[in-house]
Amino acid sequence: MNELKISPNFTIEDIHRIREYNEERRTTIGEEAFWDEVHADSLCMQEKIKEIREKRLAQNAAGISKAV
Repeated sequence: MNELKISPNFTIEDIHRIREYNEERRTTIGEEAFWDEVHADSLCMQEKIKEIREKRLAQNAAGISKAV
């Protein structure tokens, strides 16, 4: 399987490459394994978003207390 290459400018062609890559990956590893991988990745990203949000809220709270 070819490695996915995305341009720094993220173009429409990149979207097509991602779609083709995902289709090839799904057929290679199987439908269930593919969706298990997607689910695991989404849980990881949700956790990262939660951490970033909590950090931002803490920074905002610290900034507000300094202003008061």
